[in-house]
Amino acid sequence: TRRILIGFALLAILSGCQSAKGNTVPEHLLGVWTTPHHKYADRYFEIRNDAIIFGHGGENFEVHALADIDQAQEEGSILYTITHLNHHGQRFTFAFYYDPANKGVIRFKNQREIAWTKEVR
Repeated sequence: TRRILIGFALLAILSGCQSAKGNTVPEHLLGVWTTPHHKYADRYFEIRNDAIIFGHGGENFEVHALADIDQAQEEGSILYTITHLNHHGQRFTFAFYYDPANKGVIRFKNQREIAWTKEVR
């Protein structure tokens, strides 16, 4: 519970660092995404309107404030690029393709062979 409280505190602090663009995350991307691929079986990422959370296995996770989200058409697919800030304020990008078929599938731009699906809650 302490990690969760620290995560929320960091999220609240970093929320003030968000980009002025303030793009809204599309509804179909919101949620927890997982893959059955053996390399990432205990990993996940969660996309929220104000943050992206990276689960590193077990109770380990990182909360990054969402700064911007861009959408483009590339190779017949929708390419999303999320710009996010870690707790030190460093900017990172997270690029992935989204396919709306089969209730939605995300494939990382650098790992197209691995499919991530949204958990149903």
